[in-house]
Amino acid sequence: MRAQRDLQRRSRSIAPTNIVFVLLAALGLRTAHAQSAEAEALFNQGDKLMTEGKLAQACDAFERSNRADPRAGTLIRLGDCREQNQQLASAWSAYNDALARVKDPRKRELATARIAALASRLSYLTVAVAAASRVEGLTVARNGQPIDPALWNRAQPVDGGDYVIVARAPGRADWQATARVSPSGAKVHIEVPKLDEHGGSTPPVVTTGTGEAARSSGWLTTRRKLAIGVAGASVISVVVGGVLGESANGKHDDAFRLCPEPSKPCGQAPEARALIKAAQGRALDANVAFGVAAAAAITAGVLWFTGAPDTEAMQLSVVPSVSPSETGLAVMGRF
Repeated sequence: MRAQRDLQRRSRSIAPTNIVFVLLAALGLRTAHAQSAEAEALFNQGDKLMTEGKLAQACDAFERSNRADPRAGTLIRLGDCREQNQQLASAWSAYNDALARVKDPRKRELATARIAALASRLSYLTVAVAAASRVEGLTVARNGQPIDPALWNRAQPVDGGDYVIVARAPGRADWQATARVSPSGAKVHIEVPKLDEHGGSTPPVVTTGTGEAARSSGWLTTRRKLAIGVAGASVISVVVGGVLGESANGKHDDAFRLCPEPSKPCGQAPEARALIKAAQGRALDANVAFGVAAAAAITAGVLWFTGAPDTEAMQLSVVPSVSPSETGLAVMGRF
């Protein structure tokens, strides 16, 4: 009876678009009464905060609930919260933790589906330390947390954001660099140089792979360079359209000079008709050229405005959507 009341109470807080929460309500709330009072209170607080759109606070509440009483259902709910908050690596990690703990086959199916859906969307950061750079006593930290040497040179899934990489070694100058990672699909590689023993500094080497916005120094990013090229093509198309239009008008005028009065018989009518037909063809070509110019101008504008240094790349992904009752595909994209 109590489980039914819990289900009814929590069902009232379900957001219509939150399919993960809906499935959790159907699959796991019947065991909620077995949670510790502290864990359940934090879980309910997380539900309320998510309904209010306060995702960061909600995720924190779910995380504290899980620390108080680890549960697969709580971890799945935490993963859903992190995913909505664009912390994809943290969401992926929570779903994996749930999978390691889950016993209910339907919850297992849900966690497995979400892991698969996120796999292609994760961003990765590689902190590379070449053998020649591994001086005695070297330590490398990411946002203040030491990186195990076993993880050097390995791509690690991370949430989007700025990561400060610091390298230290006794008797050598500290080295620091910041790697900026976009929330989804980025592959960022940052190379730690051999630390200078004379107090000098070495500039960072940071490279980005497919999925992150194409960037170059300053405001002129790769996408904006492409926008300039496309804009140039638009200008050329306008010029071509103008030349073809002038040619069409010229042929039409020539035809009129051959037969100035169409209502009267004209000995040069065949030549005039040929000129008019040619004029129509040139006019059609001119219209096509102007259409291409307009499309290129629009494309150049889109590339320019979406090519700002901090803008993420346009992305399109197709991910599986699995529930106990149906299986399908979801297509997601963004600028």
